[in-house]
Amino acid sequence: MRIGVFGGRFDPIHMGHLIVAQDVTERLTLDKLIFLPSFHPPHKGTEAPYEDRLEMIRLGIGPDNGKMEVSDLERRLALPKSYTVDILKALKSELGKDDEIIFLVGTDEFANLPSWHKPEQLFALARVAVLARAIKTPITHALAQHATFVPNRVVELSSSEIRERVKRGMSIRFMVPEPVREYILERGLYGASGR
Repeated sequence: MRIGVFGGRFDPIHMGHLIVAQDVTERLTLDKLIFLPSFHPPHKGTEAPYEDRLEMIRLGIGPDNGKMEVSDLERRLALPKSYTVDILKALKSELGKDDEIIFLVGTDEFANLPSWHKPEQLFALARVAVLARAIKTPITHALAQHATFVPNRVVELSSSEIRERVKRGMSIRFMVPEPVREYILERGLYGASGR
């Protein structure tokens, strides 16, 4: 099986994440795409607790999407820092030996790949697919020659924008799936107060 791995904080998941996930599943003919929310991200913290971010992904992809699922692998591993190399090693041991892992990474993150923990080992564990879009800084590091660049639709939406809108009492309707919007309001995430 060809299995895409889409990691990130997903704080919260939004329509941009889901559109990209659908596009890449089709472009790379994936059999499955696994959303892998960060448990202890090494570079940036999160605002919503892990359990809430995990549940919002479940709600976002819905029960009827046969090719997409969410994994709580990072929570089960409970590593002090969620380094991608360690997570992919653990995932590889859980999957079938003939499964091909395709690790999805955005262009901004890939531009910083040399600063990651043991970045060269990523390519031994998975095919690295860069979700390519226009970036301000060209990617010049040597690791780029080992990656696959996949055209990526630009969706001008970010989790930080959604969190800010919630804090200000502004609507996030149509920016996140409706069950996710309701969950944020019901749980009072990101400073939400009622509906």
